[in-house]
Amino acid sequence: MKYLFLILIGMTVMSCESQTKTDLLALKLDENVSNIVQADQELKKDQDPNLGLHAYATNKPGNYALGGIKLSTYDFPNGNLADHNHLYLFIANKDKPNYLGFNYSSVNQAETKSIIDFLKKTYSGYERRDSKGNGESYFWDVPKLDAWIFVYQGISNDKNDKQFFTTNFILVKKGTPMENSTDPKVMTIKDYYTMMYPDVLK
Repeated sequence: MKYLFLILIGMTVMSCESQTKTDLLALKLDENVSNIVQADQELKKDQDPNLGLHAYATNKPGNYALGGIKLSTYDFPNGNLADHNHLYLFIANKDKPNYLGFNYSSVNQAETKSIIDFLKKTYSGYERRDSKGNGESYFWDVPKLDAWIFVYQGISNDKNDKQFFTTNFILVKKGTPMENSTDPKVMTIKDYYTMMYPDVLK
C-alpha cells in the first residue's frame, strides 16, 4: 500500500510538471512575463547576439513548448561547446519585461522537423526563401498574432566533422526594430531577415 501511494504521488508530480510547460505561441505579445522569469530560475538576462534584442535566456528550455511540441534540453552528440538547444525570450527592454517573442535555436534534428511541420500546418501562406544550400528558410506573416515568424538553418559540424543543422525558430512582434531601437531609421527584424534571404522561392 505504501508503494502504491508513492507511485501515485510520483505520477501526480509528473503530471503537474507536464502541465506547467509554457507554450510560447500562447503568450500574448506585450504581456509582462515577470511571473515566468520568477518561476524559471534558469532564465538569465541576456541579449540576442544577432538581433540585439534584450532577452531572458536559458540553455535548459525543457519547461517550454511550441504548440503541442515540448522543447528539449539537448546537446548534440559529440558536438562542440555551443552545439546545444538555446532559448531567448525577447522583452521590450532590459528594465521592462514585456514579451516581444522568442528565438529558439535547436540542434535536435527530429525536434526541428516536427516544429517545421507543425508551423506549416498551423500557419498557411508561408514564404520559402533561398538559403543558398544551407538548409531551409521560411517566413510567415501572422496577422492574428500580430507577429512575424522566421525559420532558418545553418550547417554545423561536430567533432568528427559530421554535418548537422542548427535551426533558429524566431517569433517577434511585427515592426520590432533591431536592438530594441527607438530610431525609426533602424531596420526591423524582417528587414534583417530579408537582407539575409532576399530571394523567395516559387
